[in-house]
Amino acid sequence: MYDSGMATVADLVDNSVVGAADFVAAWAAHERDAARLALAARRLERSGEWAHDGSVSMASWLRHHCRMSNRDANNLIHRGRFLDTFEAVSDAATAGVLSTGQIAALQVSCRGPVEPVMNVQQSEIVAIVAPLSVADTERAAQVWRQRAEALIELPEPVEPDRHLRTAHTADGMIGTFVLDPAGATQFATAIRVASTWDGRDDTRTTQRRNADALVDVCAFFNANHDRRGTRRNRAHIELIVEHDTLSTSPVAWTNDHAHLSTTTTDAMLCDCVLHRVVRAGNTILAYGRATYTVPRDLYRAVAIRDGGCRYPGCDRNIAWCDAHHIDHWRRHHGPTEYDNLVLLCNRHHHHVHRHNLDLKLLPNGDLVVTQPDGTTHTTQPRRQPAKVP
Repeated sequence: MYDSGMATVADLVDNSVVGAADFVAAWAAHERDAARLALAARRLERSGEWAHDGSVSMASWLRHHCRMSNRDANNLIHRGRFLDTFEAVSDAATAGVLSTGQIAALQVSCRGPVEPVMNVQQSEIVAIVAPLSVADTERAAQVWRQRAEALIELPEPVEPDRHLRTAHTADGMIGTFVLDPAGATQFATAIRVASTWDGRDDTRTTQRRNADALVDVCAFFNANHDRRGTRRNRAHIELIVEHDTLSTSPVAWTNDHAHLSTTTTDAMLCDCVLHRVVRAGNTILAYGRATYTVPRDLYRAVAIRDGGCRYPGCDRNIAWCDAHHIDHWRRHHGPTEYDNLVLLCNRHHHHVHRHNLDLKLLPNGDLVVTQPDGTTHTTQPRRQPAKVP
């Protein structure tokens, strides 16, 4: 239960020194007001007044008039609907008995076919979860849902409940997804298998390692999905590159109008399928046929030599790897030939381009990697036989 002190956010702003108790009290007041605001949003939604200015939805009205993000607008609407449906939860929220995090936990577990059971048992549920942490509330709500589902006849699901929503932003891509237990198990296993740790020098957070693992899983699939004739199929990602920037800092974007950094473009151009389109301004002068930058036979030869990623300390096998041009194909006009190629996994491929690391392949197959601070590391080809895709 939250402290019922009367400190407000304004009180904190006016004070040069903020006490811990004052902050907790102000936060409690903020959460009570947030619950009341969600209920007010629900009443506005039901009145339909939001549509008087031509808005197509309550969410679009909130985005326009309250300068909310789409996510915040939808969260407010759904929370308001939930509180409006369950009076006991609403009373607890506006009184500060339940936090916003606890309400969100109940909202996830108490929707759909179990709502009638929740309607009957809501007062008891509030009493049980009120003293709990958010994490314990989530677990308690999940257990309650399992028991509630046992009391009702649920139809056999035709397909598992899964959904994915993504959006491109100036910084890349953001998104949310929900997986059923089977899908979640597959996802967690894939992330665990794909996750890497570079030892004591690895300063990445767990979240960053998980994100890198997800990118590696996607790159692995793109490179190895089944297709007639060969397992090695480079990701067919369409890039548009301005020709006069190709040898310096390329201006490149996808056909979805997502602009790419120079290092990302470098890495993609190392080992890809190229469709040459010569353009002058808005006029297309000529089209070229698709050509494999690194032909399959050449890739096989490099893969047999390297056996996997050649970056120091990495143990990724061949299936996870791209062929990297040591002398860059784009900037230095490096040739696509055996002595100018080395295998790098997706993450280290981008790392090499991002930090412009110097790589030198010796006649005996050893690879010398020079870091920005001048230190060098030498890796040797894997001597054991390797399965080549």
